[in-house]
Amino acid sequence: MTHNSQSKTCKKNPSQTSRPQGSIPVIGLAGGIGSGKTLVAEQLAQMGCVVIDVDRLAKQLRDLPQTLKAIRLALGDQFFSKDGQIDDKSLAEHVFGSSTGNNSDSPLARLNSIVHPLVVRRCRELIEQHRCQKDCPAIVLDAPLLFEARLDSCCDAVIFVQADPAVRSLRVRTNRGWSEKQWQLREKAQILLDKKRDMSDYIVENNSSKIDLRCHIQRLFPRILGKTSGVQRKAWSSEALCERSDGRPRQFGD
Repeated sequence: MTHNSQSKTCKKNPSQTSRPQGSIPVIGLAGGIGSGKTLVAEQLAQMGCVVIDVDRLAKQLRDLPQTLKAIRLALGDQFFSKDGQIDDKSLAEHVFGSSTGNNSDSPLARLNSIVHPLVVRRCRELIEQHRCQKDCPAIVLDAPLLFEARLDSCCDAVIFVQADPAVRSLRVRTNRGWSEKQWQLREKAQILLDKKRDMSDYIVENNSSKIDLRCHIQRLFPRILGKTSGVQRKAWSSEALCERSDGRPRQFGD
């Protein structure tokens, strides 16, 4: 197990304020598709944390009538069924398979520009609801796109869940039924993993068993609680998303 004490050099958002004194910290989870972020969230829930399932929340907000109307205007009618609901399969094939990629005017970018602000707003509301609970040690954001949606601005610490590509590929094929191409297209649409890793505060390896992972989390969790007492991490700026930091985060599980 190694620790790196170097400070990060990427610019952060100077407008971010400290969390209220005495409130519980918010821990964000980041990592590649199939790395095991949800498993980490489940283990933290077993340790008493409140977990916000951001993926489920995003789907609920996406399916609101006003959101569906905005998506229809932005992307067209072809992704909607006769009852007015989104056809998830055809929409995913379009936004992830588009030749325009993930630039500012791509179908994926347009979809995210509609859904992400709603998700951030609702997450902040839920955090405020839970933050003064005395029986909860921390709030966990289990978010597939933590940095992409700027949800790291809500967090006091971010854990990067690391797993080898071969391990993650097997997991998504086994657990989600995705093809190798489907997995790669979705991964390509996200921020590069080495950038996510550099923007995180802690790293947990998840290449082996649930027992090993739980041991890593049990060692790491008390340290996070101690480090975040009274201090909130700051959000990464848009410039930082395009640059590598010189510092490396503290790593657990080596």
